[in-house]
Amino acid sequence: MQARNIIICLCTSRTIIKKEKAIAIAAILREKGENVQLCPDLCRTMQQAETARQVAGHTILACYPRAIRSHFATYNCEPGEIVDIRNLTLEEILVQLQLTETGHPDLSSIQEEIAGFTPEPGTDAWYPVIDKERCAECEKCHDFCLFGVYALEEGRVKVAQPQNCKNNCPACARICPAKAIIFPKYEKSPINGGLEDEELAISLDTKAVYADALRMRLQHRRASISLVRKDKP
Repeated sequence: MQARNIIICLCTSRTIIKKEKAIAIAAILREKGENVQLCPDLCRTMQQAETARQVAGHTILACYPRAIRSHFATYNCEPGEIVDIRNLTLEEILVQLQLTETGHPDLSSIQEEIAGFTPEPGTDAWYPVIDKERCAECEKCHDFCLFGVYALEEGRVKVAQPQNCKNNCPACARICPAKAIIFPKYEKSPINGGLEDEELAISLDTKAVYADALRMRLQHRRASISLVRKDKP
């Protein structure tokens, strides 16, 4: 059997993926002869089109499959098999990969490798991704967002400036009638790419959310103006 190219996301800026489970899986896979690449944060990696296309076709161990497929669809490419390391147990992951657990795989080399996987200060890879299979191109996200995250290109909505998104703010996903906007790092589905409707009980006042977003933007603008004034000689 030919060795598979496998990418394991560690999601270093959050505790979404249990590091101990990822380490154990990586050690077992390498002992089985698989080509394993440890990725500090797949959401960040998938912001680079060239890198994303390079890993197209690889087996991906990360979070919800819908989120991963949507990442790749942004660049009109597809991953190989997707394994939900976020929610499945070690045993379930091995079954999906058609492998059996070995006795005592070497964990130390994996632990040393990920020791340097620390997030950069002030960054969290909180980026939205659009599930184009659900998206109805209603443009509500584009009209709602005050930070220029979304743009229109040939009549279709795209995530143009993901770095402009405000950390931990999933407001655009909540107003999306098709539930097509995914924030993989969010804790509840369907916003995180899951298929359950854990957010159904939340009542959303869109006017209040929009007002909060506007207030955030004005505060950011005032802070920027203040810094410019202080820097002047």
